[in-house]
Amino acid sequence: MHGNSFGDQPRMTSQVTDASHLVEPGDLSGVARFGVFELDLRTAELRRNGIKVKLQEQPFRLLAFLLERAGAVVTREELRERLWPSEFVDFDHSLNTAVRKLREALDDSAENPRFIETLARRGYRFIAPVSWGASIPSTAVPSTRATLLGITLVVVMIGAGIAYFVTRRHEAPPARAIDAIAVLPFTNDDPQSQHLSDGMTEILIDSLSRLPDLRVMARTTVFEYKGKEPREAGRALNVGAVVVGDMRRDDDRYTIHVELIDVRDGTQLWGDRFEATPATLSAAQSRISAQLSDEVRRGVDRGQRQLAAHRYTTDPEASELYLKGLYAWNKRGTEDLHRALDYFNQAIKRDPNFAAAYAGLAKTHGVMLGYGLVSAANGAPKIVSAAEKALQLDPDNADALVSLATTKFRTFWDFAGADRDYRRALTLNPNYATGHQWYADLLRSMGRWDEARREQELSYKLDPLSPAINAMMCYGFYYERRYREGIAFSRRAAELDPNFFAPSCVANCFFGLGDIDGALTAIRKSKGALRECDVLLTDTFRRSGKRDFFRKSAELLAQRQAGSIETPVAVASLYAWSGDKDEALAWLERAYQRHVSHMVEINTDPAFESLYSDPRFEKLLQRVGLSRVAPPRVPVAN
Repeated sequence: MHGNSFGDQPRMTSQVTDASHLVEPGDLSGVARFGVFELDLRTAELRRNGIKVKLQEQPFRLLAFLLERAGAVVTREELRERLWPSEFVDFDHSLNTAVRKLREALDDSAENPRFIETLARRGYRFIAPVSWGASIPSTAVPSTRATLLGITLVVVMIGAGIAYFVTRRHEAPPARAIDAIAVLPFTNDDPQSQHLSDGMTEILIDSLSRLPDLRVMARTTVFEYKGKEPREAGRALNVGAVVVGDMRRDDDRYTIHVELIDVRDGTQLWGDRFEATPATLSAAQSRISAQLSDEVRRGVDRGQRQLAAHRYTTDPEASELYLKGLYAWNKRGTEDLHRALDYFNQAIKRDPNFAAAYAGLAKTHGVMLGYGLVSAANGAPKIVSAAEKALQLDPDNADALVSLATTKFRTFWDFAGADRDYRRALTLNPNYATGHQWYADLLRSMGRWDEARREQELSYKLDPLSPAINAMMCYGFYYERRYREGIAFSRRAAELDPNFFAPSCVANCFFGLGDIDGALTAIRKSKGALRECDVLLTDTFRRSGKRDFFRKSAELLAQRQAGSIETPVAVASLYAWSGDKDEALAWLERAYQRHVSHMVEINTDPAFESLYSDPRFEKLLQRVGLSRVAPPRVPVAN
């Protein structure tokens, strides 16, 4: 298919050969071979290693139809039309019986299928390799009629072969494999359903992220290209293909166009149109995910394909509530987070088995804990409860695993458990940028600097337009004592977008260099409590020097953020910079008692180097479960 406009090309269906008439026994003398089996359509026989296997008519016709469409999903509706078009029967019972008898004949299993894969509530797919050939019933000298039949068969098979290659020319993945992709935000002119189109974009990102050997750009970054020309966006993101979509609402019906476009030349690699009602929108999302995953990775392992096309819920109202929660969560404001909790809870009330909604609850509570909106004692149990429920329902939920890992790491100080959960989550979803970001923090706290750097760089590669990840890149340089590189990185990022400047990190880098004037400049650009006191701090520095500057900063921060959960470590770091070990350790003890999340950074933060020789600090590290970590040996120009 060529072109790049919506709906301007006919839909192609994936077939092994043009053999729609093969479903009626005796119509054509073709043989399908798969594994140790062969199905002879001329004699209506199934043979295993040459020995005939007993198979009734309907299971035979079912197998023939599945072989005709090998590799493609055959829906229950298609099976009804083909096999029971005018019969008054209990269709579900008849189909289930035919499938069961067919599996018995093939010695196949629904749980671990080798041939016939079940797609719940959708249909079936024949997953084994299939080859088509001619039947050779005997070694007798052929009659004239048989000779003509053989010639006819050869012509038919050649024609089928031509049809196969013509079809596959349109259907197959491009010669140049897609190794990086971006799902651009779906366009939608209806403000009332914006959460649906944004949610569909995010679900497709999540689905594709689970496919092997494919880099998928993260949500934060792709949403910066909303409304941009697709190929231009793809080139800017350095990906091989982009997914673009458009959602239109007409009363209670939705029309969704989706395209996969080659960034190199604008070729439409795949495109389709989907119709849905509010009641069927969730099913349409699943179909889009499944078809797109198949187009991008046609040869993907069955388990990974099922994982990529994971169905969120069968309840349309629960699905919409979930998407509203996701929409609010992505805004990250205090009120938005509370709305997200409400929507996720409503979705769970509608569908108590909705794993993704529980995962949404877990990560919302996690962000609120990280922001200091709740204490560890109040927030951590809610995170764990929601994440564990999500994993009980869906053991492969990477969102829930990352929430659980981060809570183990930052609140419970279970570093080994966190490491296991992060690794499993990132195996399930290797494109989870935030997961890589937080895993880098854990690795750094364990002194695994090279691994932390790799995770950090991968996170940035996946989501280069995330303000949080840009700040993390600066902090990565800070913790490695590469202060000038951290300052330079943040300044370059700010040239692209002022929101990418990380004033707190830059101020800390200047502290590491002993440059208070530089730090004051950064503080003036921050949104923190010290910005309002920059005149006082500047005056203190000019009159009394660095030591009093840090002490005054610590006192002001303690006064102005007394209600914040995260204050103790920040205050302790300022006292440590001043050289006041007693005050620094007193504030760290408060942080320890409250299980403040930044306690896991005290063994790598340069601010606390002055405490390394104090046995009280060493004992505190041991109580947290940390070891003293030496800075990495990185050649620097600082």
